[in-house]
Amino acid sequence: MKEFITAVIEKINMVLKSLKQEPLCLTLVANRDIGDYDGCLQNHCVKLNFVIKKNQTIATLQHFIQNRNLQNTLLLMDYVTPQQGELLRNNNMQYADEAGNIFIRYPGVAILVTNCAKPPKIERQKITGRIFTTAGLKLLFLLLTERDALNWSYRQLAKYSGVSLGAVRYIMADLREKRIVFEVGSKFEWYDFEGMLVKWCDYYRDKLLPNIEKRFYSGEIPENLADYPLLASGESAVEKLNLLKSRRVLAYRIGNINFCIGQNRWHEDIDGNIEIRTPFWPECRTLENIPYLLVYADLLAEDDSRCTEIAGEIFARYLRGK
Repeated sequence: MKEFITAVIEKINMVLKSLKQEPLCLTLVANRDIGDYDGCLQNHCVKLNFVIKKNQTIATLQHFIQNRNLQNTLLLMDYVTPQQGELLRNNNMQYADEAGNIFIRYPGVAILVTNCAKPPKIERQKITGRIFTTAGLKLLFLLLTERDALNWSYRQLAKYSGVSLGAVRYIMADLREKRIVFEVGSKFEWYDFEGMLVKWCDYYRDKLLPNIEKRFYSGEIPENLADYPLLASGESAVEKLNLLKSRRVLAYRIGNINFCIGQNRWHEDIDGNIEIRTPFWPECRTLENIPYLLVYADLLAEDDSRCTEIAGEIFARYLRGK
């Protein structure tokens, strides 16, 4: 770990040297004097407590920002993507990475370095096993959005997730083995429910979303998507909450939409602003409204700073503490 810290400090000090400023030195590594921090950097002008966060995503970074007091904190990361950098700067979160991306401000110094290429040695580490396969993500979606589903029978879980009974048995065993759930008496509970919400969104974007059938259309946008067998998600869902205005439609079809297509004169258009997706849950699971977990995940998947900001609002209002 010290090798990683040293590498990041070298990147920072190269910029400070070019500005003819005093370099930062590592003066302290995690002990009781700095509480939840991983260490401290300082020179005669400033003292910066730092937190190390590797292999982060937009979802996990946003969760971190919302749950920490970040004043005068420096975030050390292996790599900060342009989207992550924008999120951090919008929240006044200072950061630096091994690639040389830096955002640091203190009296007499203001550094912003962006768009440094990702070093070849840095690769995101994914959890292996059955939990975050396509089948695992479908089952997790049910477990995370249906009250008490964690304690349903395996047959119920298979029926309402669309996952085979055998796969349900293996996935549930993995959840226990990896200590994601634990047993209290005869019932199961989550170790970190909010953490699993965030992790699901990360894997949803990479593994489940690319495999969802999507069709794109151009045409008139209905005043109320709920008048048709459509469930709004992403921007379309938060527009109903008056959190933003959007000319894009994102919805999951839950029945035959031919009448909607004809009435609103939709025609298929790969560049159209109307995106209709096939649900990844079975028909027997009737949803009157898209769960906020999916709204949150679909917003994060947009790679848009406005959507990312609104996603944070959705998490704070509807997911945190539930």
